[in-house]
Amino acid sequence: MVAVVAIAFLIPFYWLLVSSLREPQRIFADAGQFFPSSLTLQNFRTVFNETPVVSWFANSVILTVGSTVGSLVVVTMAAYALAQIRFPFRNTIFVSILASQMLPFHLLLIPLFLLMIQLNLIDTHLGVIVPMLAHPFGLFYMRQYMLGLPQAVFDAARVDGASDYRIFFRIVLPMVKPALATLAIIFSLEQWNDLLWPLIVMRSEGNYPLSVGMTTLVGLYRPRWDLVIAVAVIAVVPIMLMFVLLRKQFINGLGQFGTGTK
Repeated sequence: MVAVVAIAFLIPFYWLLVSSLREPQRIFADAGQFFPSSLTLQNFRTVFNETPVVSWFANSVILTVGSTVGSLVVVTMAAYALAQIRFPFRNTIFVSILASQMLPFHLLLIPLFLLMIQLNLIDTHLGVIVPMLAHPFGLFYMRQYMLGLPQAVFDAARVDGASDYRIFFRIVLPMVKPALATLAIIFSLEQWNDLLWPLIVMRSEGNYPLSVGMTTLVGLYRPRWDLVIAVAVIAVVPIMLMFVLLRKQFINGLGQFGTGTK
């Protein structure tokens, strides 16, 4: 049953890959042919010759890596404080952060855009990355995961005189590697596919990520579907490779997800 579901999910990717290797005039004419009679790299050659797809790809990598690493640092340190350090209004702060998740991102567009203007971050990578660092879901996930860790380990470390910084770097980080891998995939997929915020912040075509650059290929009168499909393949392959490399940690992170509360 699992194999059947997996095949069903892989069929659209197979169609996308095969369509990117067809001649432009045959993409939709031969859409019903599951096994094409001829394949060509013409679409990919055209993409690299007519568009700055290399710059788009590099921008997507920079934005994804920067946003993912920054978000992991922020949510992991915040989750440790909210899960293991006792201070006044700890639960109130946590609930307030979760409540912010209920606000649609569209309501924050204008305030964030004005803030980026004041910080001179328009048309920069930091302008896309900085507003995405504080991730309420990532904080919730990591805090719940840390609540499931054995409390005796932290108590023993504190009895031995270990500071919170040492506990965090020497004990917590090695124990939450599966959770970090899980969030890394989620954050990377979210940033890699993000269109709205980069479209608002970025102004020059050379700074576009793949998601925004792809929209420039869909013209008003004649969409270049051959180029769109080729860029779509370039955009899909890296995220699939990352999932294959981190799939074990991803599954472990979901399987060991803590549900305790304190």
